Amino acid sequence: MEERNIFDRLERVGAPVGFEGRVLAELPRRKERRARALRTYRYAFAGGAAALLATFVLMNALVLRKPEGVRMTGKGVVSGPVATEAVQVMETMDYSTEVHNASYEPRTVYILEQVSEASPQEITY
Repeated sequence: MEERNIFDRLERVGAPVGFEGRVLAELPRRKERRARALRTYRYAFAGGAAALLATFVLMNALVLRKPEGVRMTGKGVVSGPVATEAVQVMETMDYSTEVHNASYEPRTVYILEQVSEASPQEITY
């Protein structure tokens, strides 16, 4: 195993003269550069979101047209306010297949357990 560890045979090398001072002098500059970049990214993101919102508002106001009237079948476009009355729609539902399918399912047995210490008199199992 010692034959494979070539780093043990190398001699130690010291840092160049003034290396520590240059590193410590560079740290505040890098910190300021990073803070400036984060500030720029923050403003760019906020500006992009504002531009996107403005685009949606302009598209809604200028490009997308509002309905001018109500189109009735065979009568063309009727101008004026749209009726605000609710139109009731009734749809018949056929639940017979659901009841039919439920009869083929295996029967389920529910086991009721008491989950509290107190047992009210009204509950019967």
